[in-house]
Amino acid sequence: MDKGIGYVGWCGPCNNSGFTRGLATNAGDGKTWKAITLPDAVPNRYIGGAAVDPTDPQHAYLAMNGFSRRFTEGPGAGIGHVFQTTDGGTTWTDISGNLPDVPTSSIKQTRDGALVLGTDLGVLYRPARSTTWKKLGGNLPLTAAMDVELADDGNVYAATHGRGISSIPLP
Repeated sequence: MDKGIGYVGWCGPCNNSGFTRGLATNAGDGKTWKAITLPDAVPNRYIGGAAVDPTDPQHAYLAMNGFSRRFTEGPGAGIGHVFQTTDGGTTWTDISGNLPDVPTSSIKQTRDGALVLGTDLGVLYRPARSTTWKKLGGNLPLTAAMDVELADDGNVYAATHGRGISSIPLP
């Protein structure tokens, strides 16, 4: 697959009076960017990260930042943190499952279809063909993981808030 395919989130203004967010992709031909109209099923919150399936550019994920319940009111309250599309962004499905109500900042899909998620509670993992999220490993710090990256050495690298960069092998 062409590694130039992307889904890019934006916001502006990003405040309580007039928050707007959106998403764009070049998944159609790899060159032309188009805005995606996100359905009501995707909360009106900051898009923390996006990931593209390495084998199918029409299959992508969104990691939604912010809280969904108690700390929020209005659009975006009471709904999930991880969403999936299999049709280039026309439809989205909430795949948050057992995730706690915690901001998510980064998401990656492994070659075998597992998901790695950076959250305010650390790094979480969802095995391929599973719907259950669990903590990744036992030695990563319990702090906000702002970015997760998959490396060719088989490790996940997590950039944390105030605790540096950590690595752990994928299960």
